[in-house]
Amino acid sequence: MQLRIVRALNQACVWVDEVAYRPAVVKLTRPLPRWWSCQLARASMKLDDRWGTGYWDSDEAPAVPGGPCDACGRRAAWLVYGGSYDGVEDEEPGELDDGDYLDRHEVQLCGWCRLEFSSPPESKEELDRLLALSRERSVSWRWR
Repeated sequence: MQLRIVRALNQACVWVDEVAYRPAVVKLTRPLPRWWSCQLARASMKLDDRWGTGYWDSDEAPAVPGGPCDACGRRAAWLVYGGSYDGVEDEEPGELDDGDYLDRHEVQLCGWCRLEFSSPPESKEELDRLLALSRERSVSWRWR
């Protein structure tokens, strides 16, 4: 029964996300305070920890939601670009090429935003420009 509750909370979170995080909804609500960031999934994770159901540790579990997306700032992030991998030691100072800005700066994105570039950004300004382009593409109105 506890496992069903954990799964149901996460599924309810997915349903809310499908409505609340549509590009048109995000664009229309941009002036409003951010009101949704996967609280049901987070409640599911807390109950999973408390009850020890193991749902969020299984292969069946979806990606764990993070903080707000670095591009749109509205949706919960679950994709990571750049940064160092867990368990891999950082390189010695001076070993990183100046063009490896993403290696030193992790970017967290939601499933709608994409960081697209022909060559990796080499500075914060370039990364900010790419994030602004990603935000505009992800929250633009599209007829489908």
